[in-house]
Amino acid sequence: MNKIEPISRRKMILDSSVRGSIIFLPIAIFSASVKAGSSNKAMLHYQEDPKDGQMCSGCAAFTPSAASDEGNGSCKIVGGPVKLRGWCIAFSPR
Repeated sequence: MNKIEPISRRKMILDSSVRGSIIFLPIAIFSASVKAGSSNKAMLHYQEDPKDGQMCSGCAAFTPSAASDEGNGSCKIVGGPVKLRGWCIAFSPR
């Protein structure tokens, strides 16, 4: 028969912390590297034309530029400049 060896509390805590760090370290590194505004336009399927009446100007993440005649602005999700009439899959109505 198999004999079950008792595990010391110290060994159990050490093993748990090592396993936990192996599991959560990639999550912590990935979430630190992904910040608001760093998403890729291609990843979010950004296009410069509206889709089904949805456009950047009606999105909660859109911030119009100071010069109103430009037709551009910035997006908190896409990152960088976007067109007023653009669209991406992260669209969220105001």
